[in-house]
Amino acid sequence: MGVRAISATSVLLPVGGQWLIDVAVTGLDGVPVTVTPSVVVTLPSGTTATPTVETVAAGRYRAAYTAATAGRYIARVTGAGDVADFAAHALAVTPGSGMPDAADVVEYLGATSHTLEEVQSAVDAEAAAQRAVCRIRAVYPPDLAEALKRRVARNLEMRKMPLAVLQGDAEVGSTVLPGSDPEVRRLEAPYRPVVFG
Repeated sequence: MGVRAISATSVLLPVGGQWLIDVAVTGLDGVPVTVTPSVVVTLPSGTTATPTVETVAAGRYRAAYTAATAGRYIARVTGAGDVADFAAHALAVTPGSGMPDAADVVEYLGATSHTLEEVQSAVDAEAAAQRAVCRIRAVYPPDLAEALKRRVARNLEMRKMPLAVLQGDAEVGSTVLPGSDPEVRRLEAPYRPVVFG
């Protein structure tokens, strides 16, 4: 038999976010086996927790753990008999009180025709884009907060623009994507990894 993760083994969570640990247990022939596994989560402090494992379907199981602090979490899942175990990793990052929400961005924008739902959608998208290129620390600093608000402002402004512009009808190359904005890059520079070669 074998036990394997069927969810992503490396997960980025906000502090307070729920880590869903999905597991499949199968025989050597790949057929699901009903053997309820156990899950032990090692916290950043080195202590452990044992979340409850629920049966999703035959051979499919899920455990949920709420990441209470920033740091690295390891989940080890083991089954009965000769079922192997594996380690999964999650990095919990807290935005801290400094991370802007939709209301902060609306205040930053001033008068806007965008709905709160549109602003929140842009905040979510640009926060994910920022996380993809920046090392976000446990406390969200003011310069990244400013960069995120500017990213969202550009995101919302670009929604009004056509997908294509005919040459000669407008200035070509005047559109700046949120991640390419010189001010965004300046504010995020200390948090972007340096690439050599």
